[in-house]
Amino acid sequence: MDELRKIDLNLLLTLNALLIEKHVTRAALRLHRSQPAVSHALAQLRTHFDDPLLVRQHGQMVLTARAQSLAGPLQDALASLNGLLAPA
Repeated sequence: MDELRKIDLNLLLTLNALLIEKHVTRAALRLHRSQPAVSHALAQLRTHFDDPLLVRQHGQMVLTARAQSLAGPLQDALASLNGLLAPA
C-alpha cells in the first residue's frame, strides 16, 4: 500500500488513456481534459516510473517496453476498481 501513497490515482486513468491512444491529444479528448493537463500528467508519470513511456518514432508515438508491460495489469486493476465501485 505504500506505493499507492506515492501517486495520484487519477494519473492511472491518464496512463491508461495514453497507453490506449498512444497520442496525448487523443488521450486528452478521451478523458475530457486539456492537452496541456495530459501532457503534464505524462511528465509526472515519466518521473514516477523513471521511463519515458511514450516516445516519438518515425513521426508517431510508440510505447516503451515498460509501458507495454504496464498496459495489461493496469487495465485489470482499473476493471477491478470499477467493479468494486459499481452498485451492488
